[in-house]
Amino acid sequence: MENVMAGRLVTHTTTFAAAFPRLGSSSSQCKACTQKEILGTAIPWTSHPLQRLSSSAQKKNKTTTTKQGSSSTARTVTVMAGIGLEVKELFHALEQKFENSRETILEFYVHEIRGGPERTLLLAAGTGNGDLTKLGFGSICVFDNEVREAGSRESKLLGRERGYGHVTDKEAKEGLQLSSRITFNADSEHGPGSLTFSGNVGGVVSPYELIVVGGTGRFRGAKGYVTVENSPPNPPDFVFHWKVHLTL
Repeated sequence: MENVMAGRLVTHTTTFAAAFPRLGSSSSQCKACTQKEILGTAIPWTSHPLQRLSSSAQKKNKTTTTKQGSSSTARTVTVMAGIGLEVKELFHALEQKFENSRETILEFYVHEIRGGPERTLLLAAGTGNGDLTKLGFGSICVFDNEVREAGSRESKLLGRERGYGHVTDKEAKEGLQLSSRITFNADSEHGPGSLTFSGNVGGVVSPYELIVVGGTGRFRGAKGYVTVENSPPNPPDFVFHWKVHLTL
């Protein structure tokens, strides 16, 4: 930026260094300020070539920043809109799931026969010498009970409850801690399918409560709980009223 009119050299050290800090103060002499000696002054900074270059660079940088900001804002809005759509779809899916989830209540009677040729409960190991009223800690029973529509032995057979139970408390006051599976006949109102249960029955406190571990067939994925109440006994027949609360 040499001025064609040679003359004395006048510098803009401070402004030059500020405008172009990367060049350092050692390169701060400005030959564009060379004026004809008779003028005796340097070029005013407002019309200085470096000032115009600096202003142009700043304006360009500002424009670029503005464009980048606008672009960034647009991208942010787009991303947020996408997230909002995904959240909306998620809530819709959850609503559908809750609408499709329903509570189903099954009621039936489990018939347990504790003696005679048709017995469905057997003391497999433990105390009592076959006397189920004297079961103690560590005793194990297995069963293959009938599941019927009502408390009468003449009511419709719906399926069978098969499983085993242990006496796991030393005082033997909590009954049997059982694991059982009820399989419903295909021609019953609850079939085809099965449900698996876990919990304690036969303790001193009634009704008993079991958990539904899972199911198969029409009960696939089922969760829930069961309340079990004792019906008046008629030895060797013992009947239990089951009320199953399921979420499918």
